[in-house]
Amino acid sequence: MKLSGVMPPISTPFQKGNLALDRLKENFNRWNKTGLSGYLVLGSNGEAVYLNEKEKMKVMEVSRESIPKTKVMIVGTGTESTQETIRFTHQAAKVGADFALVVTPCYFKGSMRPQVLYDHFIAVADSSRIGILLYNVPQFTGINLDSELVAKLSFHRNILGIKDSSGNIGQLNEIIHLSRKGFAVFVGSAPVFYPALCVGATGGILAVANVAPEECVRIQSLFHQGKIAEAMALQNQLNPLAKAVTVKYGIGGLKTAMDLAGYFGGDPRLPLKKPGKDVEEELKRLWLNFKKV
Repeated sequence: MKLSGVMPPISTPFQKGNLALDRLKENFNRWNKTGLSGYLVLGSNGEAVYLNEKEKMKVMEVSRESIPKTKVMIVGTGTESTQETIRFTHQAAKVGADFALVVTPCYFKGSMRPQVLYDHFIAVADSSRIGILLYNVPQFTGINLDSELVAKLSFHRNILGIKDSSGNIGQLNEIIHLSRKGFAVFVGSAPVFYPALCVGATGGILAVANVAPEECVRIQSLFHQGKIAEAMALQNQLNPLAKAVTVKYGIGGLKTAMDLAGYFGGDPRLPLKKPGKDVEEELKRLWLNFKKV
């Protein structure tokens, strides 16, 4: 299965603090009618760190039932320990995930030297029967996977790509050009999606694609058609909404925007909260302005 295109890191719906799996199925029914190439399940925007093991299994199972075989299913399986990451990656493979996304361990960040991280990812990749993607999200973990380490890891037969959410286009460019040919490099920051495509990114795993999937897909489609001015214009139109639902207002902002767009966002899980009325009005204005263009 090809790793490319636009995928949302799907949000996990809750009602009164509990999983709302029927709502998740409804969201998939709508997303599946778009040009999305796949989905990331149990990522940062899925609030995976707030789910227990049983809940994670339920989300994976419902996602597998809802995602057609023509679309990619990636599951976030990274935990703090190598042993637990290997175990949970096996669980994801049993459920039917196509690939696993493995974030950098970060609690003991002072000990997470390049060789320690290299050994961790190699051990996971050696043990997994599905392909592994690295996940670099320094704004959450406090750890950055630099281009040299990523390039070194890219030559492992079972490490197939990376989601880089740093927003650093210079680093992304180095990752693309230092890594082995065919290594799938996804940008995880929607405001730099178009620039990432320009330096050779495979696609984007973008939070705002939960809300505006077709427009995100269209940016990449226009780019590949050589319609550069149109792709740039659409990127610029998307940016205010993309920044609001990720950088500025986080998970609560994303879920509010999903509600405005006709998906089910609902409330985040505590301690996260939905933004107040002022922010909701701002997001509504941004959404309506975006849909006008």
